[in-house]
Amino acid sequence: MIDAYDVLGIQLDCKEEDVKKAYHKMSLQYHPDKVGGGPDATKKFNEIKSARETLQDAERRKIYDTFGTDLGEERPELEVWTIGINTLLSPLGGFAMKTVMARLVLWLVGWVWIGRLFILLGFVGAGLYYMDVKIKDTSARSEEAMSLFVNLLVIDVVIVLNWLSSLLSDTVCVFYLVSEIVSAQYFFESWKIAAVALLLSIFLAWLTQGWWFWIIGLEVALAVVLLIALTISSGIVRLWIDSVFTQHGEKLKEWRMSMRERRKEMEEELASLKKKNQQLQEENEQLKKRKG
Repeated sequence: MIDAYDVLGIQLDCKEEDVKKAYHKMSLQYHPDKVGGGPDATKKFNEIKSARETLQDAERRKIYDTFGTDLGEERPELEVWTIGINTLLSPLGGFAMKTVMARLVLWLVGWVWIGRLFILLGFVGAGLYYMDVKIKDTSARSEEAMSLFVNLLVIDVVIVLNWLSSLLSDTVCVFYLVSEIVSAQYFFESWKIAAVALLLSIFLAWLTQGWWFWIIGLEVALAVVLLIALTISSGIVRLWIDSVFTQHGEKLKEWRMSMRERRKEMEEELASLKKKNQQLQEENEQLKKRKG
C-alpha cells in the first residue's frame, strides 16, 4: 500500500466521516476472527487500525500530510514541551523548591523556643529508644521509629550548629543542596569526595551569606524564563510545521497521486500482458489441433 489513505481505500481529500465509514467496512471485512486469523490477517487488520488512527485526528493527519509519515499521537510541539518540562523545568523547579524549604527550616529553627522544643524532643526520642518503649505494638527501635529519630537527630544537629554559627548551619544547607545535584551515594562510596564536597559547601556557604533571598529569586526567575522559552519553542515548532505544510504539502499530495497513477498504469500493463499471454496460449492450442 502507498499510504494510510490507500490502506482504507479512500481519496486523499476525504473527510473524517469517510475515514470512519471506510474503517468500519474494512475492519468487518478483514477482522482476524472472520478471515480465520493468522499472522497475515492480524497484520492487515493492524494496518487498517493504524491508518484509521492516523487519519481520524485532524492535527495528526495534517502532520502526516506534511512529512509523509505518522509521528504518533503526541503532537511535535507538545513533545517539545514535555521534553523541556521533564529534562529542564521540572529539575530546576524541584531544586528551587528544595532551596526554599531548606532556608525555611533554617529560619524556623533559628527561633529560640522552636530550637529548644526540638532539642527537648531529641532527648525524649533518645530516652524512648534507650528504654525500647513500645507504643501500640510499635517498638521505639523499629525501622519506622528509627527513621523518625534520625530525622530528629539531623534537625537537632542543625539547631546546635546554628546556635554556634550561622555559617555552620548554612554549610549544612549548601551540603544538602549539593547532594541533590550530585547523588549522595558518591559521598558514601568515597570519604575523599565527601571531604571535598564539605569543603566546597563551607566555601559556598561563606560566599552566599546574606544572598539567599536573591539566590531564591534568581532560581524562580530562571524557572519563569525557561517556562517562557519552552512556550515560545513549542509555538515555533507549530509555526514551522504549518510552514512546511504550506510549502511541501501539495508536493506530497502530487507524489501520492503520481504513485497511484503509476500503479494503475502497471496494473493495466500487467492485465494487457496477461491478455496477450492468454491469446498466445489459445493460438498455440489451435495450431496444435490443426496439426493433429
